[in-house]
Amino acid sequence: MSPKTNVNYSYHAVRIVLGLVYFHFGILKFFPDLSPAELLASQTIMRMSGGMLDANTALFYLAIMECALGLALIFNVCMRAAFVLFVFHMIGTFAPLVVLPELTFRIAPLAPTMEGQYIIKNIVFVAAGWAVLMPPLFLSKTEQSSQNSYQLAE
Repeated sequence: MSPKTNVNYSYHAVRIVLGLVYFHFGILKFFPDLSPAELLASQTIMRMSGGMLDANTALFYLAIMECALGLALIFNVCMRAAFVLFVFHMIGTFAPLVVLPELTFRIAPLAPTMEGQYIIKNIVFVAAGWAVLMPPLFLSKTEQSSQNSYQLAE
């Protein structure tokens, strides 16, 4: 197996695993008290929406968004829309560090709480999402299909 083939398999593996994580975390949010991020996510969305969304509605829409993003990544469809959802989600994911510092830091910015650490580790998601979602933004449809068939042929 050539190094280029390994890179191609790695790209697909990262895309699928990232999609599985998003889908799994999204599904959890449909069921009360299953998601460990439920309180933090709902409080953040409520604060950022100016109270226009209640906690249950906020979690429902977040669950839909995470499941849709996960499915797009798993099945490699609608990648441009997935990129927009991903950026929107990452902004929302890091927002508690600013809008809810009382929940995310013991001593800002040096001593995060468990919730703060949970958020900060999402930098890995940013890197993985960047690697997986940026190529479709800059390649035409024909370049993407020829690249995918080339990757699978090796």
